[in-house]
Amino acid sequence: MEFLTDPNVIYLLLMAGLWISAAGAYIPGTGLAEIGGAALIIGTLFLLSQAAANWIAVIALVIGASLFFLLPLLKSEWERFAIGGLAIQAVASFFLFAEASVSLIWIVLGLIVAWAYHRTILRSVQQQQRTLSSTQKDAFLVGERGRVVAEIEERGTVQLHGELWTARSRTRLESGAEVVVTGQDGLELHVEKAKRLEDG
Repeated sequence: MEFLTDPNVIYLLLMAGLWISAAGAYIPGTGLAEIGGAALIIGTLFLLSQAAANWIAVIALVIGASLFFLLPLLKSEWERFAIGGLAIQAVASFFLFAEASVSLIWIVLGLIVAWAYHRTILRSVQQQQRTLSSTQKDAFLVGERGRVVAEIEERGTVQLHGELWTARSRTRLESGAEVVVTGQDGLELHVEKAKRLEDG
């Protein structure tokens, strides 16, 4: 286990813990990423305590990485300030140890991976969640009227505000029938024949 005293290994483990924790913040629900990230960070902090770490630099690195990953999550307009967190991480990485130093190659690689990880994976996840959240908020569709474009026998397709939606109905509805939305389950609408409302 001698490799666990290597400054480069400790640095990479710490960064991995921060990246996994960031994934947990962007993809909440299971708790697995949060637990895995926390376990890695705690384990790395133990290794740092055995390696004459510069704790001010450790704290600065964690804060920098957290700012980089979390600012865009909190508010999309703050994304342009997140690069400052990456700069703090870069500077702190050079001063993690009092009697040794992390390889410049690993520091640069860590910065590149962190940037790419956020831009290609976390940002994509965030955009998908925002789109889904926006779609789920379309509960205002309840009460709106549309028209069946593909016969509904339990499930079919309706057109509503110029968009096609998968729809479900308790009764058979022929193509062209006017319907009213009675509920929504994600991207699927629950509809019924509009005449029922007119009769009321």
